Amino acid sequence: MPAKSPAPTGSEDVRAQVHDLASLTPETRLRLAGLACARCGGTEALRPGGHTYTHGPDGGRLGWAVKVCAATAPSTCPRKGS
Repeated sequence: MPAKSPAPTGSEDVRAQVHDLASLTPETRLRLAGLACARCGGTEALRPGGHTYTHGPDGGRLGWAVKVCAATAPSTCPRKGS
């Protein structure tokens, strides 16, 4: 199970943590909605990329189907590290 940690920056993969639904950043919301790459935040050539989770004040968890850049490896993600 992923560990709870702060909101991702542009170079962090949102799939690596469980997010607090009450404190999501606008960038994280875009990534959870599948409108931006889960790895880098880019918006071009997205493909299915697995799932990540949020938790709410009631303790429940909600799964999100996220997307990643069409690059096959995280190291080739266009915005990785930016």
